[in-house]
Amino acid sequence: RNFLTASERLAVADASLRIATAHGYRNESLAQPLLYSSLSVLISSFFLVLGPVGVAVNVLCEKETGEDITQKCRKSTLRMLNALQNISSSKSDVLKNEVAIGLGKLITHCKSEGVMGGVTGVAAKRRKVVVKEIWDATIRVMNTLGAQI
Repeated sequence: RNFLTASERLAVADASLRIATAHGYRNESLAQPLLYSSLSVLISSFFLVLGPVGVAVNVLCEKETGEDITQKCRKSTLRMLNALQNISSSKSDVLKNEVAIGLGKLITHCKSEGVMGGVTGVAAKRRKVVVKEIWDATIRVMNTLGAQI
């Protein structure tokens, strides 16, 4: 874990989550820890996706390549949320419950960002747009799973 950057960890979690959702029906006992680990990285990376408060969202860049870290993380996050919509009704309730619990934490983060006051300007508006994108994608997944919000 210490050898990967935050954006690389999120990219690995993205790939792991897509594997767990696509092939988890074969062995749910193996898919569950993979799903749980991926959701853990997704939740812990929430504030990296948003970037620092009060500055432009794209202020964080990779040293070597100059790539925008927040944009890379945002793409991985939204891809992960889209992959979670593919958990079919044939999946066990255990996997659905794990996803619902994890997404509940993500919803809590979105709500806490929504009530943050005192920050204005272009950066704050862009931050709200990103939070809204994550909120909407999370709600879609919760509705697909039939989970309580």
